[in-house]
Amino acid sequence: MLARLKSQLTEKINFKSLLKRQNSYVIAILALTLFVIGTIRYVQETLSNIEESIPLQVIEDSQAMASILFDIEEIVQIVTVAKLADAEEREKNIATVQKKLLEVSIVLEQKRVKYGFDNLIGTAAIYGVLRPALFDLEGWLQNGIGGLPPSSDIVLTAALDRGRTALAKADSLHAHSNNAAVDLLRIQADKINVFRDAVLLVLIGLAGLAAVLIYYIYSRRASAVALEQSELKHRRIFENATEGIFQAFGDGKLLDANPALAFFLGYSSAEEMKQAVSTLQDDVYLDPEIARKHYMLICKRQYLIDEIYEWRRKDGSLTWGAINAHGVFDDNGKLLYLEGTLTDMNDRVRAEINLRKAKEMAELANRAKSEFLANMSHELRTPLNAIIGFSELLTSEAFGQLGHPNYKEYAVDIHGAGRHLLGLINDVLDVAKIEAGQLQLSERKIDLAAVIQSCFRMLSVRAAEAGVSLQTELPKNLPVFIGDETRIKQILANLVSNAVKFTNQDGKVTVAVEIRQDNGLNLRIEDTGIGIEEKDLPRVLDRFGQVQTNYARNNDGTGLGLTLVQMLVEVHGGRFTLESEVGVGTVCTVIFPPERTLRLAEAV
Repeated sequence: MLARLKSQLTEKINFKSLLKRQNSYVIAILALTLFVIGTIRYVQETLSNIEESIPLQVIEDSQAMASILFDIEEIVQIVTVAKLADAEEREKNIATVQKKLLEVSIVLEQKRVKYGFDNLIGTAAIYGVLRPALFDLEGWLQNGIGGLPPSSDIVLTAALDRGRTALAKADSLHAHSNNAAVDLLRIQADKINVFRDAVLLVLIGLAGLAAVLIYYIYSRRASAVALEQSELKHRRIFENATEGIFQAFGDGKLLDANPALAFFLGYSSAEEMKQAVSTLQDDVYLDPEIARKHYMLICKRQYLIDEIYEWRRKDGSLTWGAINAHGVFDDNGKLLYLEGTLTDMNDRVRAEINLRKAKEMAELANRAKSEFLANMSHELRTPLNAIIGFSELLTSEAFGQLGHPNYKEYAVDIHGAGRHLLGLINDVLDVAKIEAGQLQLSERKIDLAAVIQSCFRMLSVRAAEAGVSLQTELPKNLPVFIGDETRIKQILANLVSNAVKFTNQDGKVTVAVEIRQDNGLNLRIEDTGIGIEEKDLPRVLDRFGQVQTNYARNNDGTGLGLTLVQMLVEVHGGRFTLESEVGVGTVCTVIFPPERTLRLAEAV
C-alpha cells in the first residue's frame, strides 16, 4: 500500500520541475510527510498483525476449561468423601455429586457452544475426555452398575477411578494446551520487541528529520534575513551612489534609475525621470546611431567602457558623460535587460580642453622660443665673434702698441667676457635643443682615456693657476666606449671645470673609470674641494641653481652646467649622481649602461 501511495504521489508531482525551480523546501516537507504517512501505516499494520496473532480465545477457553476441571476435581473429592462416609452421609454426598455433575455438564455444554471447543484441537480433546466421563459418572451415581446401587462401595470406587482417570488425562491435555498458548505468546513477544526497536528507529528518524527540517527552516530564514539586509545595503548603495546607475530593457524603456542619474540629467527625482523618459534613444541619447551601435554591442555580449558622449538633459541642454554598460542574459542567451552607469565628465572634458589649449600654447611658446634662440644665436654670435676676434688682435698688438698699458688690460677683459658670453649662449642653445628633442648624437667608438687627456690639456692652464692637480685612475684593458665624443668631452669639461673651480689650492681632482660586473662603465669625477651641504644638493641640480656662498660669489657661472650634464647623460641612456660633504669634497658619478661599452676583442 505504501508503494502504491508513493507511486500515485510521484505521478501527481513533477519532481523535475521542483528541482528545476530549486524548491528544496517543498521537497523536504514532502519527504517528511511521506515518511510520517509510511510510519503510521507501518505501525497500524504491525499492531493489527500482533493483535490478530495473540491467542485471546485460546486463553479465555483455557480459563473456562480450568474452571470446569476445578469443578470436576471437587466432584472427585466429594465422591472420595462419600466412599468413606456412613450410609446416611453417603446418600447426601451422592446427591451433592449428582447435582454437581448436572451443573458441570450444563456449563461444559455452554462453554463448548461459546468457545467452539469442536474447532480447538487441545480443548476439543479435553472435551472428548470429560464428556464421556461425566456421562458415565452421572449414570453410575444415579442407576448404579450391574444391579448394584449407587451407594455401594464398588460403584463409588468405579466412579472415583473413572473421575480420577479422566481428570488426570484432562489435566495433561490442558497443560499441553497452555504450553502451546505460551509458545504463541512468546512469538508475539518477540514480534513486539522487534516492533518496539523499529518504532524506536522510526522515532529517531523522525527526530533527525525534524532537526534537519528545523535547521533548514532556520537556514532559509537566516538566508532570507541576510538577503533582505543585502538588498537593503545594495539599495542604499544604489540610492546614495554619486554616479548615475540605470537599468533598461532592450527597447530602451527605462527599468530603474538612481537619484544621481536623475539629477545629472536635470530631473528632480528618479520617479520623475522614469515617467518622463519614454526610451533612452529618444530622450537621452543625442545621436540615435550611437544608441543603435551600443545596443548591437551589448547584444553581442560586449561591454561599453568609458565611452564619452554628449547627452540630452530634461531641459534640452547637453552634458558630457561617460557610459559603462553591459547586458544581462537568461540561460537561453536572450537579453533580459541592460545595466550600467553614466558618469559626469564635464569637469574632465573641460580640463582636457584646457590642457589641450595649454599644450598648444606651450608648443607655440616652445616653437617661438626655438625660433627666437635660433635667430638670436646668429645675431649674437656674429658680433661676439667680431668682439672676440678684435679684442684678441688688440691683446696681441698685431698692428703695434696700443699706447697706454690699461688699453691692453681692457682688451683682455673684453676678450674674456666675450668668450664667457659665447659659452653661455652655446649652453642655452644645447639645453633648448635637448628639450625640443632636436639634439642628434654622432655616435662612434671612443677611447675614453684619450678624451680624458684632451680635457685635462684644455683645463690644465686653469688648474695650474688654481694650484689644483689633475689625476686619473684608469683600469687596464679599458673597453671601447660608444657615444658622441663631442658631448662626452662636454660632460667631462663641465664636471672637471666645476671641480677645479671649487677646489682650494693644493687640492686635487681625480677622474676615474670603473667597469661594473654588467660591463657597464662608471665615470667618476672626485675632488677635494669645499663640498656642498646635503640640503643644498637638490638646488645645485636644478636649472640655474647655485649655492649662495662667499666662495661661489667669487666664481662666475650660470648654473646651467650640471643641468646640461644631466641632459647629455640621459640622452646617452645613463644616470647622474652627486654626493658631497662640506670640507671633504664632492663626487660626481656618470653611470653608463652596458650597451655603451664594447670590448676590444669584440671591436676587432
